[in-house]
Amino acid sequence: MTSPAGRPPRWATVALPIALAGLVVVVVGAYLVVGGRRDAGPRPGTSFPAGTQAPSSELEGEWSGEGALTRCAGYEDDGCPRTLSITLAIDCSGDPCTVTPFEPAYGEPPLRFEDGRYRAAGPVPPELAPTCGGVPTRSALWRLELTVVGGRLGGTYEESTLQGFNCGATGVEWDVALDRT
Repeated sequence: MTSPAGRPPRWATVALPIALAGLVVVVVGAYLVVGGRRDAGPRPGTSFPAGTQAPSSELEGEWSGEGALTRCAGYEDDGCPRTLSITLAIDCSGDPCTVTPFEPAYGEPPLRFEDGRYRAAGPVPPELAPTCGGVPTRSALWRLELTVVGGRLGGTYEESTLQGFNCGATGVEWDVALDRT
């Protein structure tokens, strides 16, 4: 449809670009709200799908391995290490089992089996937490999500902080594969 002068109608030159811009805003907004979160399904680069609950004897003990960076957000100059050496101590003397990543300062939260994965979370020690204005953030948390496959543990380890008045939120995640040591 064109006007007698051969130009497109006014609604096409005004409404169409506004509608297109609105659509872009909705799509970008939806992505930001979802935050690139993934479902509980297998993660790219990992061969550890959701599974069934393992006996505590398969979990208990010391575990170590490497993590490969999958997400880095909120750090200057992408200041996230590409790889992470990780150690876990899993204690199943009680019910549920508890897990300590790295060192006792990370706590010893319960390792709960939910939706085919073992999950645990706790605070990042203040001396290792990201800083804001030279002060460690109080909102720094770590999260662990694992499955047991073929005598190995695999999944993700992440650390994140909440946005404050003067500082932005941070988040870093690694796909991990761990062997009993």
